[in-house]
Amino acid sequence: MPPDREEIGSRLKRLAQALTDRGLEAALIRYPLNIFYFTGTFADGHLLVTQSGEAFLLVYRTFERARAEALIEEVRPFRSLKALPDFLKDLGIKHLALEEDRLPVAVYRGYERLLRDFALSDLSPILRQLRARKSAYEISCLRRAAEMLAESIEAVLPSFRPGLTELEMAGMLEAELRKRGHPAYTRTYAFHQELAYGHLLTGEAAAVPSYVTTGQGGRGVVGFPQGPSEKILREGEPLLIDYAGWHEGYLVDQSRLFYFGELPAALHDTFARIKQLMESLEETLRPGITAEEVYHRARETAEKLGLSPCFMAHGEERVPFVGHGVGLEIDEWPPLAPRVKVPLEEGMVVALEPKCHLPGQGVIGLEDTFLITREGAARLTLSPREIRRLEP
Repeated sequence: MPPDREEIGSRLKRLAQALTDRGLEAALIRYPLNIFYFTGTFADGHLLVTQSGEAFLLVYRTFERARAEALIEEVRPFRSLKALPDFLKDLGIKHLALEEDRLPVAVYRGYERLLRDFALSDLSPILRQLRARKSAYEISCLRRAAEMLAESIEAVLPSFRPGLTELEMAGMLEAELRKRGHPAYTRTYAFHQELAYGHLLTGEAAAVPSYVTTGQGGRGVVGFPQGPSEKILREGEPLLIDYAGWHEGYLVDQSRLFYFGELPAALHDTFARIKQLMESLEETLRPGITAEEVYHRARETAEKLGLSPCFMAHGEERVPFVGHGVGLEIDEWPPLAPRVKVPLEEGMVVALEPKCHLPGQGVIGLEDTFLITREGAARLTLSPREIRRLEP
């Protein structure tokens, strides 16, 4: 079920309160995903929310669909951007906030010229913080996304065998995900981070570095140099499945390891230490601990377990995080990274992904998505955590 009016009303109320707390008269939201979050529909247009809680969806396109889907009362066709200043003045607005993190420089400068009679501030931190804490409805979507992902993996594993390429196996898994409603798209917040469903990688190809800031790289294909490639799966090498489950726009992130034949004992040992590290980090996920404290504890524990040389690294390029928020995007606020002093709060959802990069052998790691509760971390992802031997 999509969100209802009570859910949307609660989000708008929280936004109005945040605007009031910061002395802002209104938010002008342009990014379609944020419009969806506050209205229940995607639209090319503007969502204006005042500190008194009024909400106006001004639609460029498509108006009829937006009017039918939106869970707010004021949905209007709005074809001329030049009319925006007068609309704001009629409401008595003088100071508003825009999504600086979502607007290209040229577009933002256009708004500066158009709205030169208004004081402008940055809305981005407010929206990141609001979306970081999940409602009961959002948590139910995340739980269903986790179920969908676990079901899809279990359904496809019997079809895997040595001799198949990464791309062939990815296609098999993605077919199962599509059957269960996955739209074949994983939204990201980060700049220039393009992802499909996720990464299915085998052996040494998993440790091939890529330009994206992810827990692994992959050879990919020409024009998309990351993720699955034409590499063939062999016995005795790790098969990493790092995929996103999806339900009604919400994503969970999970990584699991499999193999055929016999895996070298050293890789089993590395996995055992990674699992120990994951369990240790899981215990730290409580309200009040900061994102950077989680990261530093991960680094310290990796050092104690003898994992530092390979921990979260693409060769010489170490990935500067150990996890991230999850929700409508796969990499939401907050990143579990250095210098991020944001405390975790009850209702936040984060993914932990401790991994080791072993050149010539692959990536050994785990990833799970957790809900932060008053008592600690509640794991949402469902697949068994053990490294699993498969039979062809």
